[in-house]
Amino acid sequence: MAKKASVYAGLALLVLAGLFAGGYSLVHRRSETVCGFCQRHINPRSRVVAQVGAERRTVCCAHCAVTEARQQHQPLRLIEVTDYPTGSKVNPEQAWYVDGSRVVACEHDMARMDVTKHAEQLAFDRCSPGTFAFRERKAAEAFVEQNGGVLRRLPELLAEAQ
Repeated sequence: MAKKASVYAGLALLVLAGLFAGGYSLVHRRSETVCGFCQRHINPRSRVVAQVGAERRTVCCAHCAVTEARQQHQPLRLIEVTDYPTGSKVNPEQAWYVDGSRVVACEHDMARMDVTKHAEQLAFDRCSPGTFAFRERKAAEAFVEQNGGVLRRLPELLAEAQ
């Protein structure tokens, strides 16, 4: 009888361990595809790893990280940014940033209804205007030429977070 109970207990532990491992895997995978601040889908070409205060998160764009730091009154550190044209990782200190362009890479439907079921106008979007990182200055300048915006370096971008 004791042998049977220990077999069932062992099976129960295996099932629990499997459920835990599956849940951990799902949460980890989601954290790489959903913004840690606004919960929107992360566009792989504008992906940023940022630290606001003591929290390190994968986020949808640099502008979302700047907005979060400003709202939380916490220091911002960009750990990793993505080159918008190629989707490759770039050292934040070596990147060129285009801020305030007409391009919005964060996907959302922007539809919102008031209590009378009429569409509301969007008054604030934490990810707009978009801020995109570029490895090469020429690519950033070409982007500005086509989509508007201002070319910045990291210190200027971080100053916006304060």
